[in-house]
Amino acid sequence: MQFIFRLSLMKLFFILLSGFCWAQNAEIIYNFKVLKDEKIVKSKYIGDIHLQTIRGAEKLNFLLQTNDSISKFSLIPVMDIDQNSDVNLAVLLSGSAKPIFTYDGKVWRNNTSGMFREDTFLIVDPMQTNWELTSETKEIDGYLCYKATSEYIVINGRGEFHHPLIAWYCPQIPIPLGPKGYGKLPGLILELQEWNSVFGLVKINLNTTNEPLELPKKGKVISNQEFQNKVGKKFMKQFDE
Repeated sequence: MQFIFRLSLMKLFFILLSGFCWAQNAEIIYNFKVLKDEKIVKSKYIGDIHLQTIRGAEKLNFLLQTNDSISKFSLIPVMDIDQNSDVNLAVLLSGSAKPIFTYDGKVWRNNTSGMFREDTFLIVDPMQTNWELTSETKEIDGYLCYKATSEYIVINGRGEFHHPLIAWYCPQIPIPLGPKGYGKLPGLILELQEWNSVFGLVKINLNTTNEPLELPKKGKVISNQEFQNKVGKKFMKQFDE
């Protein structure tokens, strides 16, 4: 009965937070790690790149800011980033080279592909909602967190790929947000794992006095899949030429 009651309570929290609002401004700092994959390390072509990315990730931190109904997830500036190939590789893998915003249940960001003129497109997609809530728990920095699982799908010229997505969220902090525009869970995501990359909690500041956040406005509005299709077509055209 206690187990059923706990899951019912979690579902109730989810329903209450599905309107996507929160009661407080906050600043959350995350670090970034790339998990070592021995199979990739042994690869003749990308083994060294994988090790470089692991080293570069150790130097990255990201800031999640919440203000009223808008959130912003952005890279904290790194010294000499342009001269450090390890860091550049890690930033590329993080998928967060440019700020990622959430508002009204959607994720907003400008494109980062060098194949197009900078900020040509404004990519807008619905936030992740198909989470599977579990009763598994662990403690992160003194906060009791629950595990939620899902997957993210990558579609490119080589096919469709499904990768695991794991979020550890804390109902004690009723902010339905997390790294990279993920959220809509019954609490703040303190740890997020996308396949072999992990965003982990470093510090939380609640009830901050952030400056107002503004959504990006520059660029043609397009979905991420539409943008990836354009990238693929342009790449194939350049390859043929």
